[in-house]
Amino acid sequence: MDTARHLQVFDFTLAAFPAGVLINKTMETIIAPYEKRLYDRRLVPAGGAIFGIAGEKHRWSRRCGKIPVLSRLLDLIPAASILFARPAEPYNTLFNYLAATASGAVCPDDSETRAFLVDLPIIDRFSADAMARPLASRKCLIIRDHGILAVGQDGPSAAYVNFAAACFACFVKFFSDFLQDTQAGRMTAPQKKAFDDAVKNLPPAPAFAGGLVTGPFETPEAVQAAMVEAGAQIVSLGLVDACFGNLSYRVSNALFISKSGSFLDGLEGDIARCAMEDPVCAGQNPSSEYPAHLEIYRSTDAGAILHGHPLFSVIMSMDCPVACDHRGDCHRRCPYERNIRNTPVVSGETGGGPFGLYTTVPAMIKEKKAAIVYGHGVFTAAATDFNDALARMAGVEQRCRAAYFEALNALS
Repeated sequence: MDTARHLQVFDFTLAAFPAGVLINKTMETIIAPYEKRLYDRRLVPAGGAIFGIAGEKHRWSRRCGKIPVLSRLLDLIPAASILFARPAEPYNTLFNYLAATASGAVCPDDSETRAFLVDLPIIDRFSADAMARPLASRKCLIIRDHGILAVGQDGPSAAYVNFAAACFACFVKFFSDFLQDTQAGRMTAPQKKAFDDAVKNLPPAPAFAGGLVTGPFETPEAVQAAMVEAGAQIVSLGLVDACFGNLSYRVSNALFISKSGSFLDGLEGDIARCAMEDPVCAGQNPSSEYPAHLEIYRSTDAGAILHGHPLFSVIMSMDCPVACDHRGDCHRRCPYERNIRNTPVVSGETGGGPFGLYTTVPAMIKEKKAAIVYGHGVFTAAATDFNDALARMAGVEQRCRAAYFEALNALS
């Protein structure tokens, strides 16, 4: 970001921004954390994002010829913010391929997208009217040959989250489809070219050899400091994006867990303290995975738990060779035992419903200290601190990534 550029003070209204935003904050101050995340995570080329904030006079993060259309869009939709950008590689290649080959919308199959984005509409024109129609019911869309546009109902953080979720969803969708299409003998030349171009721009596989503060931790201050450090590291390793993923730590009868919607690379003030006997932790806004964390602690000797969304772990979890009547419902329930390089794969939904992860993950964590959830991510546990848990997660992702390319090589 150009630090010499100072933007006007925005005349905020309560309708346009969440409570707690001060009226004398500059636009630059407000969007800086989300621009930094976009660029640090290499989702967008540095300086390539355009944030817009709704108000009596819409405000923009930088000058651009697309602003008149985007401003008109903010007039048409009930959003507090928008984010428009052409993604960085390999995401740009993946979006371009999916937009060129999908009909109407890209429909990823991972569990997070099913629940969060539903699908990604595709439009051909960079026009306010064309964009407004799908955004009446969706959070993000693809404009062919232009880029990705995400909206937020409560400020720029939500627009950033939706944009990052779209990048995650399309990465998983493309690489999952490529493996399945290659296995079925229907892979095309354009698909192979997009794959080759994307692979050239893949980041290295995550590696973690320790270095986090060691436990056990006995005071709330020590626990929270350890969680802040571990959260930042799991994001830095690329094992989770946006505000997804969660982590927790148990001290006696207290369970400390990241709050719902929190950014793991900014957990200060976003950690809930729950009683082990409290099944819902009312009033603390814990992560939606709280029931799974609680049951793991109740049924194992774990002291620390991590849950992330490593890309190739999610992709390989959906590579199931079994033809059965549960197709389409694999993310909720699966009667078959599966493993990827000795790490079990389980089904289950977020939350405390009848098919909740709390019914499937704890047994596997007790035995293996790690479990992959179909279409969703990875849980790992350790006894005293986050070092072993993070090493296990990085190891699971390394093995899943290797398994992916070995599966392709076996078909060539």
